[in-house]
Amino acid sequence: MRFCALRPLAPAPLRVQRCHRLELAIDRAAAGQLEAYLSTPDRPLRALLNRRKLVDRGDGRFLYQSRPYALLSFQIRPEVVVRAAWTGPSSGLSLVFEHCTIHGLGVLDSLVQFTCEARIVPAGDRLLAEADLALETNGMVRSMPLPARLLRLMGERALDLVVARLERRCRKGLVQGAERWIAAHPGIGHS
Repeated sequence: MRFCALRPLAPAPLRVQRCHRLELAIDRAAAGQLEAYLSTPDRPLRALLNRRKLVDRGDGRFLYQSRPYALLSFQIRPEVVVRAAWTGPSSGLSLVFEHCTIHGLGVLDSLVQFTCEARIVPAGDRLLAEADLALETNGMVRSMPLPARLLRLMGERALDLVVARLERRCRKGLVQGAERWIAAHPGIGHS
């Protein structure tokens, strides 16, 4: 009989994720107008996000520093680089968070990664917006004296806050931005 030395397994990462979808009616919009609006990515991005905190880095990339979120006793503030690209009427505007740093978690700052991929697609007089979001820890978090249940609860709550904020921004900022742009450009995008 042969005995093998057992190596401790690396702690597994913890992951929470969401997929969120919205359908947004845009007053007096035609599909061609919504395509024209989305085809220049900084227009919808500036409608969705605080334009004073959005910095165009060129090549379709934007730096955004969010205002803080309250989460338990933490004040977390995400900082993201978003790559935005118009990929055509059927695929719409693609938004990928290429780099996200979460400030305010203390020692956990570097141990938590946020990812988001979103699409905004024109559909007649509507915009269809969807986002796939996830928070994932690296394995080192499991070695900390925090119960996995608490970490999962914090991750779920953080995603709840992000989804609620994104939905408000879509329902208010994105809709108003599209409607204002369409009112200012009535002849664009009509067949």
